[in-house]
Amino acid sequence: MGELYKIIDRSGERLISAKKGGFNLSNISLDMDINQLLGREVKAKKLAPKDLSMFTRQLEMLLNTGIPMLDALDALETAATTENLKKVVNDLKKRVTQGESLSAAMGEQTVVFSNFYVKMVQAGEASGTLGQIFAQIRAFTDRDMEARAKVKKALRYPMFVGIALLIAGYVQIAFVLPKMAATMFANMKELPLPTKIMMGFSDVLTQYGFIMFIIIFVVFSALKYYTGTEDGRYNFDLFKLKMPKLGILIQSSVTARFSQMLNVLVSSGVQVVDALAIAGETADNAVFEKDLAKARKDVLGGTPMSVALASDNMPEMATSLISIGEKTGALSEMLDGVAEYYTSDMEDKMDGLMAAMEPILTLIITAFVGVFV
Repeated sequence: MGELYKIIDRSGERLISAKKGGFNLSNISLDMDINQLLGREVKAKKLAPKDLSMFTRQLEMLLNTGIPMLDALDALETAATTENLKKVVNDLKKRVTQGESLSAAMGEQTVVFSNFYVKMVQAGEASGTLGQIFAQIRAFTDRDMEARAKVKKALRYPMFVGIALLIAGYVQIAFVLPKMAATMFANMKELPLPTKIMMGFSDVLTQYGFIMFIIIFVVFSALKYYTGTEDGRYNFDLFKLKMPKLGILIQSSVTARFSQMLNVLVSSGVQVVDALAIAGETADNAVFEKDLAKARKDVLGGTPMSVALASDNMPEMATSLISIGEKTGALSEMLDGVAEYYTSDMEDKMDGLMAAMEPILTLIITAFVGVFV
């Protein structure tokens, strides 16, 4: 009987050789991985924002030089810096080779390319301005990445301080304080009230620390599950919008992102109703998503967009500027103005929030040092 065997190369993916009867096939490299041999479809994972931005920028440059689409994709596949990006480009190239449009090929990879991205490419294909469209997509994604990075940077310091204080406080109360108290107050019949309170905390943490950790973990898991549901996400996003300072910051952030995306879509030739649907999908806030879905229905019914967008959550100034744009035929310019204004407003509010938090954090740190050190 013949024997069939396989050898795997260093990547763990290639079937190298087989033997049957007295006939040897050695070191035959097959250009497919094991998943393909088994009939499994290999799907790319979501691209990192920087990889998607790089892909967009490179495709923009190649298409603007007049290189055919397949040649551009072939060059991108060769230049891909990650395996995931290489898989994405390879799949696009295969589909385009089979006769699909680039937008249709991207539409098959919903994990990688958003509806916004696909619709923009579709508009570029229809108008014959793909190079310009990719430039607009890149400008939007870069601007969006920059805004998100600023928010993360602003929140990093208070989060770090809060976590550090919690850990240090736990260590002090659970381990350091009992030893110090046993030494310092050994000869005292009656301990000072603050010391009694701290010792009580210490006893609770020492005896029931694990149970408290389990309770906190269960509560956190339950909240995470609830906010993952449709009602839970909506209520949590509504709660954030009602919070002092933070709510206004979120409102400015969502308005800036929505206006910028709507401007890019409308100026690229996407219908307003489709642009509203896409912008609503990427609002990152369930309350705004619901408002924008309602606005889209109203626009389909003949209501002007500025009137349809009016709600308790959409800033009145934004709808007023959009109304002026509709009446004067300068909607794209007005949307761009709204995006710039609320981006600047978000940054100012974020700076103000951080300035207000600094003295509060300083007081907390001072109080911590005064109590435990």
